[in-house]
Amino acid sequence: MKKIIGVVPASSLGDMTKSTMSDHYRVGNNYTKRVAEAGCVPIGMAPVDNWLSEEAMDLCDGFIVQGGDEFYPYHYQIMHHVLTKGKRYLGICLGEQLIYVYLELKRRVEERGYEGDLVKAICDYVQKQGPEFSVQQKISDHRSGAMTRGGEDAAKHDVNIVPGTLLHRVVGRDTMRLASFHYLNTPPTQTLVPINAWSAKGDGVVEGVEYGDRILGVQGHPEVDGLLPEVFRFLAED
Repeated sequence: MKKIIGVVPASSLGDMTKSTMSDHYRVGNNYTKRVAEAGCVPIGMAPVDNWLSEEAMDLCDGFIVQGGDEFYPYHYQIMHHVLTKGKRYLGICLGEQLIYVYLELKRRVEERGYEGDLVKAICDYVQKQGPEFSVQQKISDHRSGAMTRGGEDAAKHDVNIVPGTLLHRVVGRDTMRLASFHYLNTPPTQTLVPINAWSAKGDGVVEGVEYGDRILGVQGHPEVDGLLPEVFRFLAED
């Protein structure tokens, strides 16, 4: 039976007085296309005011979290669900960063102590820190080029894969070339998640992290041209 993969959207929820387009979630066609090409059934996850129901998450065998601008409660819900239920997870760009971000926020909340729901405690903690808060590293020179259809090559650079990692096993080689479009990065000195790839530019930028054998993240965008189908076939594994 084919695996059902929840495609986790980016959010445009915001001030409806400014634009009606602010009350939307966005699912990229390339993400659903690659999931289908991998032999899985993609379904869109539909949060309500940025929260998902447990029933919706329970329907899925695994998840792919696409790129976006910022994290919302449903992102933390997905990661919590994956870790609790042992499901497969593929994170791309923001989805890759979520692996470290969730675990770091979880560590901070547990260290301080909380009552009730862990995800809500994480969201409360983030809200109290203010709009500029981030546990990530700011970088430059990885948001150049044009992430447009047909313009993927302008944003591509080489990535070195760490031998012995889950990503190395999935891709089956030491290097790959990915379109990269980000200004935040998993800190290279963190110790919560194994780093599976580095930018070949020699600038110390992390290009992928993973956790165990079912959670995989890549910072670049293999969905844009379908040249790395192995990354998406990971979701179809038992």
